[in-house]
Amino acid sequence: MKGKLLIIEDDKIFCSMLRRHFEGEYRIVAFSDPGEAVKFLRKDRVDVVLTDLNMPEIDGLEILNIVKAGSFNTDVVIMTAFGRVDTAVEAMKKGAYDYIAKPFTMDELSLQLANIFDKRRLFEENINLRKVVETTYRPENILGESDRMKEVYRFIELVSKMDATALITGESGTGKELVARALHFSGKRKDRRFVSINCSAIPETLLESELFGYTKGSFTGAGSDKQGLFEYADGGTLLLDEIADASPSIQAKLLRVLQERRLRPIGSGSEVAVDVRVICATNRDLREMIAEGKFREDLFYRINVVSVHLPPLRERREDIPLLLTRFVNKRKKIDPRVDAILAHYNWPGNVRELKNLVEKVVTLSDADTIGPGDLPQEMLSVPCPFDDKLSYGAAKKKVIDDFNRAIINRVLIRSDGNVSKAAEELQLDRANFLRLMRKYQISSKEFKQQQE
Repeated sequence: MKGKLLIIEDDKIFCSMLRRHFEGEYRIVAFSDPGEAVKFLRKDRVDVVLTDLNMPEIDGLEILNIVKAGSFNTDVVIMTAFGRVDTAVEAMKKGAYDYIAKPFTMDELSLQLANIFDKRRLFEENINLRKVVETTYRPENILGESDRMKEVYRFIELVSKMDATALITGESGTGKELVARALHFSGKRKDRRFVSINCSAIPETLLESELFGYTKGSFTGAGSDKQGLFEYADGGTLLLDEIADASPSIQAKLLRVLQERRLRPIGSGSEVAVDVRVICATNRDLREMIAEGKFREDLFYRINVVSVHLPPLRERREDIPLLLTRFVNKRKKIDPRVDAILAHYNWPGNVRELKNLVEKVVTLSDADTIGPGDLPQEMLSVPCPFDDKLSYGAAKKKVIDDFNRAIINRVLIRSDGNVSKAAEELQLDRANFLRLMRKYQISSKEFKQQQE
């Protein structure tokens, strides 16, 4: 939509000329009577006000005061005679965006207004993008209703209010970065940057310069100063992913930054203070690495102020139907037999593997419904997993419980939490279906919320 421009100019001929010039480029409202313009401002909203400074009864400074009193999101440009530039500068000190001295060409004014509207468009796009990001990484968008995931939600709720260094552990693909982002966008630093770096993906020498920055000439190729990620994330959050792969030298420097909240860029003779919330993540056992002499014990205690372990997907199989529905996202229907098959797969790649599987199946399948034939052969041949130390009865009970949870979740998703419809689909008596829901601690309310 075009921006809205209000023109206030007491010279009727010049006011009309300005209107005609900018018609088609902006949505124009123009007044030669400042009093009428004030009435309009008090009941309507515009993006930019272009007003003359020297007008009878109500001058440009009064217009500026009225705009600033009523809206903090409207820019004001003052038109002034050359001899009144000092007054226009005073207006800028009071909140005007800019001024233009008469006489001016229409091209000069057009360029000035175009810059203002471009700035406003970029600002609004940034605000909208931030809203999308914050919505995407809200804790409730980390899907799962298992007891293990409820522990993760409690962790996010509590720790997001803190500023302590946090450690997130879990296998690859369990969603460690997603939890880190949820901590950031639920906390007091959400309006500042969230920065992530994978310590295992960058060589040691490059990792040091990426984290701490360097000064011009500090080494061959350092043609200018470079700001490190700690400085770049100042006021926000820095995620050190795969922290276990950081070298001993990097570990020592990280420890000092976490202790002192100061760092020294490579080649610099002075230190820089930083205010960064650090979150670390790893898929390895740091205590085991400490015992092997591969990870500093003092750094471990510094990053392990608060911690959470993300369960692998095979330990929360009851969440598979919910995740499957989220990833399919109404693009196709799902055969209930697929739930049973996926519930018995071991998921070495965890949630990431499930998401990638869905994208592949949805892309390659021409059918409206995802069926067993759309799944990879290795999934179809996987036996039901159970602890081989279990008795026959215990193993059988586990398989039945996993199946019951999966199919109850699935039909509740399809019925938007309507218990009667779900029971009818499974050809069960409603009372028996409710009994199963109570047994497996499944609430229909959660499924209604998920659909909203």
